[in-house]
Amino acid sequence: MPRTARKPKTAAHDWAPTRAAERAVRPFSPHATYRLALAYANAYEVGMSSLGFQRVYKLVHEAPEWACERFFSDGAGMPRSVETDTPLDQFGAVAFSVSFEEDYLNLLRMLDRAGIPLRRRDRTRWDPVILMGGSCAAINPLPMSELVDVFALGAAENLLGALLPALAEEQERDAVLERLAAEDGFYVPAHHAPESDDDLPKLRKRELTDLQMREPGHLPSSAIVTPRTEFSMKFLIEMSRGCPEKCKYCWATFGMGKFRWHPTDYILESLERARPFTDRLGFVATAVGDHPDIERILQESHRSGFRSAVSSIRIPAVKEGVLEPLHASGARSITLAPETGSDRLRTVMNKPITNATLLDKVRLIFRHGFTQLKLYFIIGLPQETMEDVHAILELGAECRSIMLEEASRTGVIGNVHLGCNILIPKPYTPWQREPMDDERSLKRKISVLRKGTARMPNVTMSMMSPRQAIWQTYISRAGSSAADAIESAARGQSLATVLRERSEQVAREVFEPFPRELRWHFMRMG
Repeated sequence: MPRTARKPKTAAHDWAPTRAAERAVRPFSPHATYRLALAYANAYEVGMSSLGFQRVYKLVHEAPEWACERFFSDGAGMPRSVETDTPLDQFGAVAFSVSFEEDYLNLLRMLDRAGIPLRRRDRTRWDPVILMGGSCAAINPLPMSELVDVFALGAAENLLGALLPALAEEQERDAVLERLAAEDGFYVPAHHAPESDDDLPKLRKRELTDLQMREPGHLPSSAIVTPRTEFSMKFLIEMSRGCPEKCKYCWATFGMGKFRWHPTDYILESLERARPFTDRLGFVATAVGDHPDIERILQESHRSGFRSAVSSIRIPAVKEGVLEPLHASGARSITLAPETGSDRLRTVMNKPITNATLLDKVRLIFRHGFTQLKLYFIIGLPQETMEDVHAILELGAECRSIMLEEASRTGVIGNVHLGCNILIPKPYTPWQREPMDDERSLKRKISVLRKGTARMPNVTMSMMSPRQAIWQTYISRAGSSAADAIESAARGQSLATVLRERSEQVAREVFEPFPRELRWHFMRMG
């Protein structure tokens, strides 16, 4: 791919202190025949906490004659790489990893600061090819389809084998786009027109389906350990992919394929790779606790001298054999997701776990010495009533009572945190056609929850704003016409103004049931 020759217009962010704090599990040279800019559309702290991002970094370097350099949204001025301080626009291709729709704005701001045109139609043969991967690309790429050249639909392990040769062997960006358009797993808006061509063949996503076949050394784990992340100095290890639950709101359980896990021996062998760099482990997955050998893995990690933490855990997986090694490792906080306060509504969402079961698990948690309990809830669900909203407060109060009862034995009073989100009806979920709850209803429910929480000592609450939920729902389900709104917000227009100026369009996408034909179904699972 051709390299551009622009010079930075403003001062760069100094990555030297960050590089000095990093511990590379396997050092990679930034010098190679071909280079890829690997960008995370958020801050370094968030991006380096993403095992998927680190996974791509490692896989690219393992490809013959390839190296990649990392970019993040931190700092002012021209985006420059962490590795060599090279400006973003000096690369032939920029691959963005995007896990959250809100980060669309960061992606555009990074391009703008680098002097790269935001619209794909405005890019010339001298501009980099802009790629986007991550969960947002596979959920619904259409809102960014006027802004991104290529979308990677699926797991990097399956896609880099086609992507890297195309970038290396084709000299013109148009030739790269044409080649990738013919490959499974790539959506190329310049060649695919799903919103206007009814006869377009469906594009195949490419996900890993059998993790049991992977070799031990290929187990997804940290390429770099650093203190400047949400998982400070932890060596991250992937336990599994997918989720055994089929909650109606959750894209991961439907979009990531069947639940499958890595072999236990592979996971335990990876501990030796971590030992020279840290004594802290982070086991990550959508359903960490559902690995069939989770208790053995945690216990052997503890016996080997590691301090372990888990990214999240499903309620049925809370067991003594899990809690004991976690507490012995120094963990004091556990996060659970009951989602609702009532058994009835939990059954509606296809999560048949009772409050009685949850409270038994909560008692077990506090009895084992944990002091911080985080409970995640969703409001604005189909068939939700105000009784269901009050049930969240009642459940929080019962958890607080259990915490105080168990604290009488230790004298240490902890905290119960209620994290409340608003339902975003995501593509590829059973609720993808549902309208979002209206703003007036949401504000009433939020008021009830805030007032109720304020009356409970040692109970705190965080709440998603209705405006942010409207914006996220809009850019999750919209088509290519959303590009104007996304670009306006990226250039500094307030969300309130963006949404108000497009109120009719937003109302159709957000507050009305979706029609029978779903625009994102031009993609199919492989």
